[in-house]
Amino acid sequence: MKDDVYGYDQQLYDRSFLNCYQRQAMVMLAERVPDLPLAFSPCLVAGDDIADQVIRIGRPKYDFQSALLDPDNLARVGVARQYLPFDTYAQARDLIADTVRRAGYVILFVDVYYLPHTPEYRTDHVVHTITLTSYADGNWSILDDNRASVLCRYAYPEDVIAAAYDNGKLRHVSWFPAGPYDVQAAVTGSAAAFTEVLRAHDDTYALLDGVADLLATPWIAPARTIALLYDAFSVYEGSRACLRAFAARQPAYADAEPALADLVGRCRDIRNQLMIGKALGQVDAVRVAAACADLRAAEEGTLKLLRERGGI
Repeated sequence: MKDDVYGYDQQLYDRSFLNCYQRQAMVMLAERVPDLPLAFSPCLVAGDDIADQVIRIGRPKYDFQSALLDPDNLARVGVARQYLPFDTYAQARDLIADTVRRAGYVILFVDVYYLPHTPEYRTDHVVHTITLTSYADGNWSILDDNRASVLCRYAYPEDVIAAAYDNGKLRHVSWFPAGPYDVQAAVTGSAAAFTEVLRAHDDTYALLDGVADLLATPWIAPARTIALLYDAFSVYEGSRACLRAFAARQPAYADAEPALADLVGRCRDIRNQLMIGKALGQVDAVRVAAACADLRAAEEGTLKLLRERGGI
């Protein structure tokens, strides 16, 4: 099946930090809300939270949980969230069709087992989201990830979409109505919210300090350790990229944007080392640990700068 890549900011709205639902929502909203990055104040996630979710619990990076879709956070840029359960596609069908006509899209929670473009087709049952964008001649046009996690267009008969929905464990329909908002109020309100995020932010940096020990542990297979760390630093990198976009739109924090860009680059370097390690089955633990130590120093310096700019 040929991929038809959808046009969007693939660097900002990638799958490093955003899970499938968040990313599809953000891509749709970015087309409708020019100031959407003002909603990225919750993206200052702690390394402790990343380590807890990705390494300790073993949650896949594509299911990382954050406060990005918090209703108060979205409301500042005129966005609300609709999230409705339906037992069957047939019950939801009229609402789905009407929402697509009015809003231009709707997001469904489905089982990828029934979607031929996915790696799990007819092999694994996985909860996922797809975005329906139009309907014609018995076929739905949808947006979903290709194998490289890039959003692409696909088209399926309605019975395929119905089967994916009806057999899913989480059968919900969602969309995000976007309305007018005061831009200056959004800037001021999101800056105030970020001040509270900074006040509450706490991190022991155990993830960055403990990489060498984790790579040396005999209790986890080396390939598994490297894969977990790769996912952890993907989330780390993506969160700082989103935070960079937030800071760039905030007069009080704009001069921290280069420091956040530096954090993104440092995370990418570590992730690239781990990506090579995944292929080779081993990494240079000393080099990775040194890069993590440098990242900690840069992270602490950036956090200090952000707090100074926030008057904390």
